[in-house]
Amino acid sequence: MALAGIATAGAAGLGERVVVAEDNTCGLDELPGLVRSEFTHLENAMPTDLRVIRRQLGRTPRGDVLVALRCPHGRPAVILTVPLGRPGRALPPIIWLSCPYAAREMGRLESEGAAKEFDCRLESDRELAGRYMEEDERFARVQDTLARSALGDGFADKLGRRGVAGGRRGTVKCLHAHLSYQLASGRGLVGQWCLERLRERAGNWCEEIPPACVD
Repeated sequence: MALAGIATAGAAGLGERVVVAEDNTCGLDELPGLVRSEFTHLENAMPTDLRVIRRQLGRTPRGDVLVALRCPHGRPAVILTVPLGRPGRALPPIIWLSCPYAAREMGRLESEGAAKEFDCRLESDRELAGRYMEEDERFARVQDTLARSALGDGFADKLGRRGVAGGRRGTVKCLHAHLSYQLASGRGLVGQWCLERLRERAGNWCEEIPPACVD
């Protein structure tokens, strides 16, 4: 694997570096331990995976990717993106729901007002809200660790400690992000609610492999 460069770890005590490759892949063993322990299903992306991911997203990933979870058909369903610090380009979410079926169903839930419903549920229950905030803080630490190991302190400080949904910690916002975090880590209260709705509506996964996932 030809290397385009190595980004040094910016956070004191990490002692780890992320290897950045030319083909949108990243070495699993080079990831910080906190990231590997949070997402235990991580796999290096194979060339066939990358072709499928590009079709699923409709574009080339903005960073180096690993498969964070596969669906029962063996296709990438959630990906982890190691960000690249390119001038003028926003940093992508580190965890992304690539499965077209699940992404479509989350879009439908959002259009039906589920994000607002979940937000109201949290506002009405202090215990649930506290649990959700703790989970969002946990995710923010993982994301910050990855950003510092890949980009250094400067980029990580600009990124800030974002929650699962990509904005201020404690907000619900994007259901796709919450489901992807739940699927990849087994954590996330809102992601669990999304998964329950998905099971009720149409099942967790598609019965037939969609064209974007066929290589």
